[in-house]
This record gives sequence, C-alpha cells and structure tokens, in this order.
Amino acid sequence: MKRNALPAFFAILMVIGSSAEAADLSGRARVIDGDTINIRNQRVRIAAIDACERDQTGLRDGKVWRCGVAARSYLSKMIDGQHVRCDIIDQDQYRRLVGQCFLGDIDIGLAMVKAGMAEAMLRYLPATHSISEVEYGQAENGARDNGLGIWSAEVESPHVYRRAKRP
Repeated sequence: MKRNALPAFFAILMVIGSSAEAADLSGRARVIDGDTINIRNQRVRIAAIDACERDQTGLRDGKVWRCGVAARSYLSKMIDGQHVRCDIIDQDQYRRLVGQCFLGDIDIGLAMVKAGMAEAMLRYLPATHSISEVEYGQAENGARDNGLGIWSAEVESPHVYRRAKRP
C-alpha cells in the first residue's frame, strides 16, 4: 500500500469499524435532504427512516404539497449548523454511511418519524443495531393516527416513488 494511501485507509477503518461497537462521527451538520446529512464532508444517511425525495410531491387539501421540501425544511430547522453525533452502523449501496444520529439526547430519526416527516424503515438495519423497532413503530403509528406530515396528505411511500422514477 502506498504511503499516502495509509491515512485515508485508517480514517475509513475508524469510521466504518469492524468491531461490535459502532463508530462515531460528529460535527456541524449540513442537511442534504429529509434523511441525509453531511458531517465533516461525510454523507450520512439517517438510519431507520425514509423521507420524501426532494422533488417528491403529494396532495394535501386538494393542493400539491411538496413533501420532499417539507421534510428537508423540518430537518434543517431542527439540526442545520448544529453539532450532531452519529453512531455509524452500516454503509448503504451508494457508499453513504448509515447512522443513528443525535442532537444532544434527541434521536433525530425518531423525531422525524414522530413529526410525520419520515416513515420508519427498519428492514435494512444490520442485526447489530441498537435502534428500538418498537419505539419507531409506535412513533409512526402516532403520527399516522394524528394525521401529521405525510400522514396528512396523499403521498406515495418514498421507496415506491424512487422505484417508479428509475429508468
């Protein structure tokens, strides 16, 4: 291995890790969309949630509602520019880190689900995760029952929307 490649290799090992303990990544967050942030030039997909895509819309009260813009805006108001810590638990197919992220003690993904700004998406979590499937499920049910966010509109599930847009 070349000498100049060693620091990058060790940085990747520190972030991804191969031990049972999750690696941490923390710093000032910049919001990309409703379920993706950037910390120290690393894209992090917030684990266990799926928010509307940036260009995705739905119908609310008979009018077009830009659910993707709403999700990004909600997350931005919550964390943009704030110090965020993510416990990295995986890497997705697009090579983004996947992590359970926190603003202080607030689980950001759970807050997005509670507000109806994202669906709980637990099926892709690795077996070693520590995310409470019950808590996320209850949060989604509460948002749905109270007609919050995406549950107040006719909105395609984000994964269905993405699938339909593929060429």
